[in-house]
Amino acid sequence: MPPSLSTTGTRSPAGENLFSLQDARNLVRYGGMRPDRDFIQVDPALSYGLTEYRRIQDMLAQHGWSSRRCIPHGGHQFSLHIAAALKLGGNESYPGEFQPTGGFTDDAVIVNSRVAPGDLPGIGLEGKAEFYKVLRELHN
Repeated sequence: MPPSLSTTGTRSPAGENLFSLQDARNLVRYGGMRPDRDFIQVDPALSYGLTEYRRIQDMLAQHGWSSRRCIPHGGHQFSLHIAAALKLGGNESYPGEFQPTGGFTDDAVIVNSRVAPGDLPGIGLEGKAEFYKVLRELHN
């Protein structure tokens, strides 16, 4: 079923429950999606990671989609880093949800509703003290 139309004539983002290139291709081919006004919101963590997400990006480009029409779903640091690295249209974020993994790193600075990935190596979870505590407890 295609996403519903909003009052502005654009559609809500779609694709957050897709898992593969084939799923995304079917959405683009048969879901009534329009590359000039719709957004694709595949979750990179659910869609087999960065490699499959890149394959999806390549397919979208072949079908006339700009990477700026892609906003990764998930609200986690992995999506933030991918959005920055691939110059996507943004990143869905839930700063206070899904703790201790959700939200931003402890040192993140939000300016004008924008945040940049930190300088720590990794995908962002390394900068979350509460998540580190959970990992330490699991290790002990």
